[in-house]
Amino acid sequence: MTEQWYCAENGESVGPLSTQQVAERLGKAAKGKPYLVWSPGMSQWSDARVLPQFAPRAPAAAAPPPQRKLSPERRHELVSRARHEFISYLAVSGYLMVWFSAVMFYKATILRSVGVEFAPLGFAVVKALILGKFILVLEAVKLGERRASNEILIWQIVKKALLFTVALIFLSLVEEVIMGHFHGKSARDVLSEIGGGSISQTVATGILMFLVLLPYFAFRRLALELGALPELLFTRRDLGKKQ
Repeated sequence: MTEQWYCAENGESVGPLSTQQVAERLGKAAKGKPYLVWSPGMSQWSDARVLPQFAPRAPAAAAPPPQRKLSPERRHELVSRARHEFISYLAVSGYLMVWFSAVMFYKATILRSVGVEFAPLGFAVVKALILGKFILVLEAVKLGERRASNEILIWQIVKKALLFTVALIFLSLVEEVIMGHFHGKSARDVLSEIGGGSISQTVATGILMFLVLLPYFAFRRLALELGALPELLFTRRDLGKKQ
């Protein structure tokens, strides 16, 4: 049976009303003042706001968004991509590490001949890891990928090596300035220490970087053109077997 209610408004009794009608009138009533209602079975008039029939109903909780589960194929693709990027990072960093270690070792032998001790291994490792990260970032943004259709292959390789040399020097300078800031050094002081503090040594560093990158991009480009170049270089072949 539907409940019947009576409301006290302006000294008069209004009703009978349904629960929904009382709730609507309660919503329009003045705030802070009791809104008296009565229903058969109640011993006295009561404020509607304290009755459970008219208590504000909390909105239904929004259903959580469905969680998207990665398909096995998508998960395998992401894992494969992460593995490929990690291997690429190790490969380029290892390549740079060999070059830098050789140059630093040569420099150390010269300095030792004049009585100056120099331990270059730590510098070579750190620099190779940093520049390896920068190279992967620049390759991800496809620096130097735009080329004319009639460009010869050697010019494509040289141009890309030059672009990466300039970009890597710039990124290295930015990183050195930022790191110097955390160590309380001004940008001028940091820049004066780079490359031995002279223009000639800075230029020599840039030339060295270009010579390091040139064979790297040459190998990458030839591998792209020939496809099976890595397999040809690193697979055992029976030279006595006739093709």
